[in-house]
Amino acid sequence: MQTQTWLRPAWGAEDEALLAALLAGLSPASAFHRFMAGLGTPKPALVRALLRDAKDRGAWLALERTAAGTERAVGHACWSVDARGVADLGVVVADEAQGRGIGGALVDAAARAAAGAGAVGVHLDVHPENRRVVALLRARFGGHALTWDQGLLTVDVPLAAILGEAVVREPAAAA
Repeated sequence: MQTQTWLRPAWGAEDEALLAALLAGLSPASAFHRFMAGLGTPKPALVRALLRDAKDRGAWLALERTAAGTERAVGHACWSVDARGVADLGVVVADEAQGRGIGGALVDAAARAAAGAGAVGVHLDVHPENRRVVALLRARFGGHALTWDQGLLTVDVPLAAILGEAVVREPAAAA
């Protein structure tokens, strides 16, 4: 039986337990690839920060129904838009759910939400050992889109490159 996965915006405090369980269940490698550090048991302050919702930031969850009929988070994406209109995206997918397209769907959902907040570009930081994501980014944007910055691979692309459509917005004036 195939598990149905769906995405929805995260609802702050109501989703803290779902996100905390997702983060606590990550393998050390998956936690490191997302946070660039060991995670252990996620602190409540981190969970709340990853669920913050404001005009220039937000979060999405990928959910599945358990055998007991309850929801569980299998993925999380968060985004924030800076004054220049660049959205920084962060995504993590539960180890057992990786390779099913959930991460890409979360990136797309976060990018669309960031576009609604005025984003015109996207920035991603990826650890070079995160080979699966590096391969996906190379396939999606070409090797020229990945550059080295302080030991990380970074991607800076127009929002339209993520969404696959024209996004017409004027970048915010540099502060």
